[in-house]
Amino acid sequence: MASNWSGNWGQYSNPDVDALIQAIPGETDPAKLKEMYTELVKMYLTDIPSFTLMYRPQSFHAVNETVWTNFPHQDDGTDPPVPPMDCTDGWGVACLYNVTLVNP
Repeated sequence: MASNWSGNWGQYSNPDVDALIQAIPGETDPAKLKEMYTELVKMYLTDIPSFTLMYRPQSFHAVNETVWTNFPHQDDGTDPPVPPMDCTDGWGVACLYNVTLVNP
């Protein structure tokens, strides 16, 4: 929804992801479930370069640097310093000026 307050602020949408999420609860074969979750993670990590792992993004976040690189990290030398966080709000948005394409 446009007034989202609990996540997905970028309005991420992928019909293939939606199809997998809908199919997973009905699957009982462990090998097939592993394959489906692996595909879901690959799609998400390709589409979303940085995401929060829990409600404290400044403490717990992950990045995928196969497409984008140069995310902030502790003691990375940025000036002014950008705190390591998920780059979605406040001063964390400043990190987007440093993020670069791996293969432009």
